[in-house]
Amino acid sequence: MISRLLCVCLFGIFVSSTGETVASVVQVADAITSVSEDQGEGISTYKPDFFASYYPVTALDMVRQVPGFSIDNGDDVRGFGGAAGNVLIDGERPSTKSDSLDNILLRISAERVAYVELIRGSAPGIDMRGLSRVVNVTLKTDAQDVERNNWSFESTLSRDRVVINAELFHNLNIGGADVTVGLARQGGPFRSTGVEQRFAPIGTLVEHRDEASQFDFALWTPTFNLEKKFANGHILRLSAKAVDTRTKNDESSLVEAPTGAGLSFLRFDANQVIIHDESTEFGGDYSFALAKGLDVKLIGLRNDNTGKGRFTSTSQNVSGVFNASRVSTRDVTSETISRIVVDWVPGKKHSLQFAAEGALNDLDANLLLEADAGAGFEKIDIPISNTRVKERRAEVSTAWVYIPNKHWTLETGLKFETSRLSQSGDASRTRHFSFPKPSFTLSHNISEKNQLRFSAERTVAQLNFNDFVTSVNLIDDLTDVGNPELEPDRAWVLKGEWERRFAQKGSVTFSVRRDWITQVQGRVPFAGVFDAPGNLGGATRWFFEVDTRLPLDVLGLTNATLDANGFMRTSAVTDPVTGERRALGGETKNNFSFEFRQDLSTKKVAWGWAYNNGVKSRLFRLFEEQFNHTGGVPGGGPTTPRAFSAFIETTRIRGMTAIFDVRSVLNRPEERTRFLFAGPRSLGVIEAIEMQQRKSGLRYRLQLRGTF
Repeated sequence: MISRLLCVCLFGIFVSSTGETVASVVQVADAITSVSEDQGEGISTYKPDFFASYYPVTALDMVRQVPGFSIDNGDDVRGFGGAAGNVLIDGERPSTKSDSLDNILLRISAERVAYVELIRGSAPGIDMRGLSRVVNVTLKTDAQDVERNNWSFESTLSRDRVVINAELFHNLNIGGADVTVGLARQGGPFRSTGVEQRFAPIGTLVEHRDEASQFDFALWTPTFNLEKKFANGHILRLSAKAVDTRTKNDESSLVEAPTGAGLSFLRFDANQVIIHDESTEFGGDYSFALAKGLDVKLIGLRNDNTGKGRFTSTSQNVSGVFNASRVSTRDVTSETISRIVVDWVPGKKHSLQFAAEGALNDLDANLLLEADAGAGFEKIDIPISNTRVKERRAEVSTAWVYIPNKHWTLETGLKFETSRLSQSGDASRTRHFSFPKPSFTLSHNISEKNQLRFSAERTVAQLNFNDFVTSVNLIDDLTDVGNPELEPDRAWVLKGEWERRFAQKGSVTFSVRRDWITQVQGRVPFAGVFDAPGNLGGATRWFFEVDTRLPLDVLGLTNATLDANGFMRTSAVTDPVTGERRALGGETKNNFSFEFRQDLSTKKVAWGWAYNNGVKSRLFRLFEEQFNHTGGVPGGGPTTPRAFSAFIETTRIRGMTAIFDVRSVLNRPEERTRFLFAGPRSLGVIEAIEMQQRKSGLRYRLQLRGTF
């Protein structure tokens, strides 16, 4: 399989380097005129001609080709202030939290895009929200998607199972308002098989487990979006979305014990997870100008979600079922947000923004654990399994952007957050938090292609409501007790970046960051029996990253690029069990990936490949230490460690993009090693070692998307 793929790659290189040379030289020359650099503000403007060689169908196709940029949907946090994605539409952030930037861009046809701006550092009137780079997609004012349909179709084959996904968005104009209604169905099977072995501390095999996992999910998503531009310049945007998600995961394990003749049957373990989530989101914003250079935006949003789960675990030997457990959960959450943003641009050198936000968040969680040792199911009492958490939070902020000359840009800001967090039910607690969050960013445009950026800010993490509620993992026999005393961690963050742009499509960015964290969150012992989310005290972290896009014309690969990205992370904290210094749990130490793409423009065909080395992490619990090597995400989807994927793409049919890709070509296993201790880890007495490897196999996918 690998040799055949290499032959295909070599053949593609040969064809592209001989048949496309002349055409690509012309295209590069044309592209030079379609890119403009604003040295004074660190803004690169890409006109539609720049993307012509990619034959884009939607705005998403264009944004993906902006040099040195990748889409980031932002953090999944409560409120709008901290949930900042890095794509703007006409200078505004979409007033939605559940709709991804990919989906929003997918609904905009390429014909509507006037130009795309890459903004680095800061710029007057642009809400960067602490991001070093954002893309602003500016739409044509004289073009509307009247009676236009955007659609996508996807078929995935994995281990002899085929899943069909599809989306359809209908754009029309009603009373001068652009309206989009859509329906999407997404889902998929993910099957993996492998072996897990349990060893005694001296290395003797105790159990051999042949394992299989079948994960299936399906979700339906109807959406509605409206944008109305009034004659006085006011703009109204409304959105609504509902999601119905059903997931099912079946895991089985044939457990055998070593004997003199080989292996003999010991037991059969079966686990099943069934979850049903229903959610709705309604939101909108209204923007208007109070005066020249003074704009106001009002935002409102409401989110509701109800999730029900059923988890069962059984073990059966030759005598029948001798052990069974089940967990039933029901979580009801809601979020209500109101926000006002005032932007004032008094001149070319100054820009001010004032914002205020209020949010109400609620979680009502219930968990029931039952066990059956042969006489029927009986309830097991565990701490903080039924509780309600409420949060009332307010934040005010101000930011000032100052450009004294074409070489320097200064942005300063101050946020002040206050909240009241109350918990009732199995745990009763009310707490108040107040945090100032200053920030400072300085950008220096050394030249038209070089920029240095320095920033300093204080960050405050949001508490995860689920950390206040007990959770149970039946498969691994683990319990995390809810902790009503948990505090958000706070950090001072210093960051430096150097960005160099070259050859129109090339860029390289080096960044280094240093974090000083107080009350860092992790896992702490609870009553000497359980683990619980908790605060570990002070911690430090270094983070180094490089992000590059390299044009490969000098190698004879015309109109080809190689994206190479990687990072290294080191951290240190005092372990609450052993008292020794160690790395923060659950963090990836390093990762790197490569993505190659070549556009054979005259043929309207592109091909490429992607590689990711996977991510390694280390987890620390009271009675366990765990090492994981799990998948990276080359090509934008689930893969296995050290994953390799390849694709071919064509836009030969007008208004449509077709992509065929193969994922997990190397089919390397996901790996997990658990060191189980006889008592707390501080005693250092290992009771058993479990080593697991699982493979998911190759996945073939056909994607079709377009407009009509």
